[in-house]
Amino acid sequence: MGKSSADENSEKELTLTVDDRGRVTLPKEVRDRLGIESNDELPATLVGSVLEINPKPSSKLEPATADRDDWENTTPTDAGDALFGPMDQ
Repeated sequence: MGKSSADENSEKELTLTVDDRGRVTLPKEVRDRLGIESNDELPATLVGSVLEINPKPSSKLEPATADRDDWENTTPTDAGDALFGPMDQ
């Protein structure tokens, strides 16, 4: 709600700290963005030296089409004219 897809799709480098019991805390911003809650199980795959964590989509996450009605008037109808000139010629 209110976040642009550019924000959601942008890369963000994170530094996570492992405690003395091997636990990693995900920042609140990440948990909120992915809809991760306490005691959720996160499927992970170890590929070489890369750990991929793939949380299942949460029902709390907005679909990419959320607030799509707001997009209706975001692109001028004459955008083609701006790029290619009037097509009526």
